[in-house]
Amino acid sequence: MATPTEPRFVQETAEAFAHEPVSSRYFRLRLKSPGVARCAQPGQFVMLACRPDDPLNTDPLLPRPLAVLDADPAAGTIELLYFVAGRGTALLRDAATLRAARLRVIGPLGHGFEPLAGVETHIGVGGGSGVAPLVFFFRRWGERPGARHLILAARTAEQLARADAVAAPGLALHEATDDGSRGFKGHAVAALRELLDGELSGTRAAIYAAGPEPMMEAAARLARARGLPCRVSLENRMACGVGVCRSCVVDGHAPHKKTGLLRRTVCQDGPVFDPDELAGCWSA
Repeated sequence: MATPTEPRFVQETAEAFAHEPVSSRYFRLRLKSPGVARCAQPGQFVMLACRPDDPLNTDPLLPRPLAVLDADPAAGTIELLYFVAGRGTALLRDAATLRAARLRVIGPLGHGFEPLAGVETHIGVGGGSGVAPLVFFFRRWGERPGARHLILAARTAEQLARADAVAAPGLALHEATDDGSRGFKGHAVAALRELLDGELSGTRAAIYAAGPEPMMEAAARLARARGLPCRVSLENRMACGVGVCRSCVVDGHAPHKKTGLLRRTVCQDGPVFDPDELAGCWSA
């Protein structure tokens, strides 16, 4: 945890030293970034430039927000998980394959996951690249009491991240695919419901969800119906990552303690939220 004398985030040039596919869709990027590695907590993210040959980051103009998959403060390294969604991440994929590519990084940013108290079991529900902050959460907090389960969901078996890329000591991994090509046949929340009704029946559990918004909404509704605490990690589009541009705002139920407004910035107030504190689709 960062001390009060340290900055909340740093801007530095990170060196890519490993890049590999971990499924048919997702890549794991490893960077030497000692400033970020020293402070990163589970659920936080970085803003990463997409090209090593453009130090001013003018093309593409904006860096891309990527969740931290892991961080090693001693080695000064971080891991990121991403998929190619457009021109920026396509450039990042090509840049990362270059030997010792140097990329501008800002982070760690936002507020992440912390273990919820008063429960026997912690359950992560991850879809797509949303699995990254959950894996970091279970790796970093592995020595805390309570059983730990992670539901890893994708459309097909080919899109599921390799088990070794998302493993954590003592973590029970449950795979789910829409087409049934591996693990549970169905979506992530259906797998969560089966786990709660079966193996974990009668257990007081906490739910941590990250991934596509409809999946997180459904997980939050299930948790609310069963009286279980829940946290969700939002993935709104953002430009700056530091709360200035206000492009990633969401509505809350109560006025913000600092601004007095209902609006929250995902990049600074989140990305992890208690869904009961949010308005709109998260409220009922």
